[in-house]
Amino acid sequence: QEMSMGPEPGNLGGTAIKPVGWDRTGLEAFKYFLYNPDTGEVLTRTPLSWVKITVFYSVYYFCLAAFWIGCLQVFFLTLPEIQDGPKWTMYQSIIGTNPGMGVRPGNSDQRIDSQMFVLSQGEREGEEPSNYWGDGDRNIDYAVRTRHFLESYNMEATYPYKNFDISELGPCGEYPYGFVANYGESVAPCIFLKLNKIWGWVPEPLDDYDTDWIPEDLQDHYNYMRDDGNTQNVWMHCEGRNAADKEALGDIEYFPRSRGLPVEFFPFMGASVSGQNYHSPLVAIKIHPGREFLGQLIHVECRAYFRGVVHDTKNKMGLVQFEVLINE
Repeated sequence: QEMSMGPEPGNLGGTAIKPVGWDRTGLEAFKYFLYNPDTGEVLTRTPLSWVKITVFYSVYYFCLAAFWIGCLQVFFLTLPEIQDGPKWTMYQSIIGTNPGMGVRPGNSDQRIDSQMFVLSQGEREGEEPSNYWGDGDRNIDYAVRTRHFLESYNMEATYPYKNFDISELGPCGEYPYGFVANYGESVAPCIFLKLNKIWGWVPEPLDDYDTDWIPEDLQDHYNYMRDDGNTQNVWMHCEGRNAADKEALGDIEYFPRSRGLPVEFFPFMGASVSGQNYHSPLVAIKIHPGREFLGQLIHVECRAYFRGVVHDTKNKMGLVQFEVLINE
């Protein structure tokens, strides 16, 4: 029996059609990329295509910009006016009502993150600072930075703020503030202590009959000031952090003698941004390490005392720590 045979299979595949200009190379290909006279394309697109894509992206970016501008305006509506201060203050804020402390003068820009005062016992009056701002590591540079810091106290405080009288700081209110040895005296630097500003915060003075928890030295001083009728202060107390530091520090002098920041200087309700001048109250300590302690790094801790204060060494709440090194 004969089997029927189908048609013979044809060729598989197809004929490839090469586009016009596929073999252009070099300068000719570049010229056709810029402008194709056969199709009227400019940079591979026809004029109509360029119009469509330009209109699309113009509308797209316009809507995108309008969206973000609208979000920004909604954000600005939640911000208070400058004169009204921060939106969240006191207990509602992250800072709370337990301020940290600051020391002045600050260090040079190269050591902005350091709290170490490195001084030389041999530097005498007449030395020139590193520059106008005292941005250096010499004794006289510390004095120049202190002078710039205290310049704001030469201007009257704006009502209702009180004026802080620099003369109350005694020798620590006079240049060169103990950083330079004069007339054979030893270097005895003045370190200035202040509370960080908290908008609207007013410290509560210590309870006259609840001072057993404060250091004994400060308690004796507080009892003396209470008899004198001067207890409306935030009190400062400084000492060495370790036994060797306490021995090296010896007796610390405080200026003003009250060792306190008067509560009449609070609250802080804005200053420079609202065109006002505020005087942060200061307490200066004068350090007199003996010659036998030259070259020893002295660790100092100063704490503020008022009702409800919390001292947290880790987060530097209610206190400040720094080091003093006086070399030969």
